[in-house]
Amino acid sequence: MKLLRHHSDLGCWEMALAPPAPSLRGLVDTYSGYDERNTRFTRRHELPGIQAVLIVNLGAPITIIDTDGHVVAVASGAGFAAGLSDAYAISDSTGSQRGFQVMFTPQGARRFFGLPMRALTNRAFDLADLLGQAAARQLIEGLQTVNSWEAGFRLLDAMLLRRMTVAPDFDLAAARETSWALRQLQQSHGRMTVASLAAELGCSRKLLATRFHEHVGLTPKSVARILRFRHALDLIDAVPANWSAIAQDAGYFDQAHFANDFRRLTGRTPGDYLADRLPDQYGLPVD
Repeated sequence: MKLLRHHSDLGCWEMALAPPAPSLRGLVDTYSGYDERNTRFTRRHELPGIQAVLIVNLGAPITIIDTDGHVVAVASGAGFAAGLSDAYAISDSTGSQRGFQVMFTPQGARRFFGLPMRALTNRAFDLADLLGQAAARQLIEGLQTVNSWEAGFRLLDAMLLRRMTVAPDFDLAAARETSWALRQLQQSHGRMTVASLAAELGCSRKLLATRFHEHVGLTPKSVARILRFRHALDLIDAVPANWSAIAQDAGYFDQAHFANDFRRLTGRTPGDYLADRLPDQYGLPVD
């Protein structure tokens, strides 16, 4: 487990990060537990990535405005889940919050929620609406009783393993091919073309897009855009803010292409992102 702590005029927070049990690898990317107190920021743009998310809120109420604009109020002792998004979502808090978060791979979310990933795209849902009242309550009440991050992660392992199923009508071959195509996009940071992926799989681009909607939630083109963006964020961390060089290294046509995608995915310019981002934190604070 990795533990991050921060204390400054921005506020105080602790974040614990841990991998899932080995039997959940490929289905869950990571767990996190977080405890934020008296932060100066109360609204954040939550940036898109190639994971679906489940959050159990153990602190003050929060509000989520998903990418499609739906408002989800999350009380203390409640939870929500969201699929992949092609732009940022918004979270509002009191400045203090506490909870657990699961970052699913698309394959893991497809199996855990038992829904086509297109049903979750750009949306956030109350956890009870996705899991049912009894299963959501069992998960939330279990996490409310733990006395450490490690104990919470062990409980998540057990509960997720019990629910990971494959529906009788699940097209396993299509899921495997889609997972392979997603890995190629990830390994190339979004540079591999959709035409190349379809040719490698011996299918049409239309069929590949249909499979991505089912098993990922976004088109291959949208996934590639997010992966380029995420690679650009890594480059920003690694080198000084030479935007032209970062745009080129991340695979953008030019700096204008980079700036347009960046604003769509974050709601900010690259310069604003660099000035406003938080240390050891997810999301981007906004006024």
